[in-house]
Amino acid sequence: MNVILLEKIQNLGGLGDLVNVKSGYARNFLIPYGKAVWATDSARIKVEERRQELAKLEEQRLDVARAKADTLPEEIRVIRKVSEEGKLYGSVSASDVASELQERGIVVGRAEISLPQGPIKEVGETTIDILLHPEIRVELRVTVEAEHSE
Repeated sequence: MNVILLEKIQNLGGLGDLVNVKSGYARNFLIPYGKAVWATDSARIKVEERRQELAKLEEQRLDVARAKADTLPEEIRVIRKVSEEGKLYGSVSASDVASELQERGIVVGRAEISLPQGPIKEVGETTIDILLHPEIRVELRVTVEAEHSE
């Protein structure tokens, strides 16, 4: 199924590109979220007419992502209860990282946080990626420490 992208999509294409995707991906994600339109002749003409406007919008999104990337810390610390073997009770998920960043006044969505090995289940340091824009990827160190009871 052919669609025309209205913004840059990671691993798919850029603004105004004609791409072939699975119909479910187009129907359930790209088109409802305004990221693409069906590839018809009239849509191609409209996208070409709006290309400059869409490029400005994409540039604004990129600027916002750059500004957010500059505000992110290099490291965050998360304190959790730990078993005697050093395993966490539970885990540190993308939601936990987003909550920790929100406490610092930085709003990052769960979907923007990439945990390469899945949720963190052990004490120590882990590097995760925050994907703010298809062109902006920030590495963040997450240090999980044991909670000390007094």
